[in-house]
Amino acid sequence: MALDLKNLLQDLDEARILELRDKLDDFYPQDIAEEYPKLEEKEKDLLLEILSDEQISRFIVELSESEIKQFFEKVTDDEITRFSNTMALDDAADILALLDDKRMLNIMSNIQKPVVLKELMSFDPNTCGGIMTPGFISVRADLKIGAALRYLRLKAKETEYEIMYVYVTKKFGELVGVISLRQLFLANDDDLVSDHLVEDTISVKVDEDQEIASNLISKYRFFAIQVINTHDQLVGIITVDDVVDVLEEEATEDIYQSSGINVEADVDTSDYLLTSYLGAYKARTPWLIITLIGQFIASILIAKYDLTIAAIPIAISFMPLLSGLSGNIGNQSTTIIVRGFATGEVDQEKNLKILIHEIITSLLIGLTCALITGVLSFYIYHNLTLSYLIGFSLILSMLLAVILGTLTPIAFRKLNLDPATASGPLITTGIDIISFFVYLTLITKFIHQLV
Repeated sequence: MALDLKNLLQDLDEARILELRDKLDDFYPQDIAEEYPKLEEKEKDLLLEILSDEQISRFIVELSESEIKQFFEKVTDDEITRFSNTMALDDAADILALLDDKRMLNIMSNIQKPVVLKELMSFDPNTCGGIMTPGFISVRADLKIGAALRYLRLKAKETEYEIMYVYVTKKFGELVGVISLRQLFLANDDDLVSDHLVEDTISVKVDEDQEIASNLISKYRFFAIQVINTHDQLVGIITVDDVVDVLEEEATEDIYQSSGINVEADVDTSDYLLTSYLGAYKARTPWLIITLIGQFIASILIAKYDLTIAAIPIAISFMPLLSGLSGNIGNQSTTIIVRGFATGEVDQEKNLKILIHEIITSLLIGLTCALITGVLSFYIYHNLTLSYLIGFSLILSMLLAVILGTLTPIAFRKLNLDPATASGPLITTGIDIISFFVYLTLITKFIHQLV
């Protein structure tokens, strides 16, 4: 059943308020978060009065950053403290980080587990430490299975987190391995935990990029991955639901960058349309200026062939076709490479193989497009030489576009720059210059046979 908060909030009396609070418990927090921004300010205030602290804490973590900041303007520091105390620690750290320093200090002085929250908030939000949760259960390797099970039952009552794996550590918290619940239940009570653990596990460091964790969880189909510090001590885990958010954020960021939109690090990608005019201006202008310069170079190049164009004006009508097809196939190659980097399908050892694959593919596509273009141009203009030149220019331009579109993101990757930045304006502008140069040079060389 779809949730319609606007309708539910109309004509409420005291009896219906209690009924509505119970009714909203039947909906996922994500459903409430989706409807909340659609409400008028009075309706938002009424909803916050109706919901319990626990209900509010569950849905506000699903809001975008800008919506959370607007929510903070409606509530007091004491209310934020109450809501935060009912949240998972990693969620509380994420939303408290959006407060200004004065409010944060006031809240942190009254909140539960401030030490853990401060530690979580100290990590860069784009690192594994920034998205991890401290909600894990670990047992010592030298414990007996029976004792480990008793400890596990006690901890399960205290924690609000789902128990996906049981982690095995040494005396000072150094990670040794993982033991599944199934292994714990099947083992004899007198066996040691160390006799049944899996030692060969994959971990990430707290200061590694969050994308590394998301790729590992996606690749190996983990429910969670452990996070360790520089001393190999287990400090947290990253769960699959955290990874979904990371993958969505990274994909959105790549889409923006491939279009020449540089979203600042402190701006949530889901909030881009709500950024200030100046913020949007700064995000979109730099690559457009680079495009402007590139296209200006292309126009100078065309101007240098003014005599050719004046002698054969019909030749210029095919330039949009050449740049369009070349730009399209070049951007296709770039997209394939950038996506391959994200999924792990493309690595340094495969660069030459991928380049050869793209060159052969571009030749086949180029031949097909050249044949169609040549036939159509001959049918319209009855000039066999022009048809040959257009077809050959198209094959050569598409081949060079694919080489540029393949090698540019690879080069960006080697220079530790985001490969997604290589696509869009940069590739398109470069391909325009190449295709115009190739075409006009060939036309000039054979001009006597065309006139």
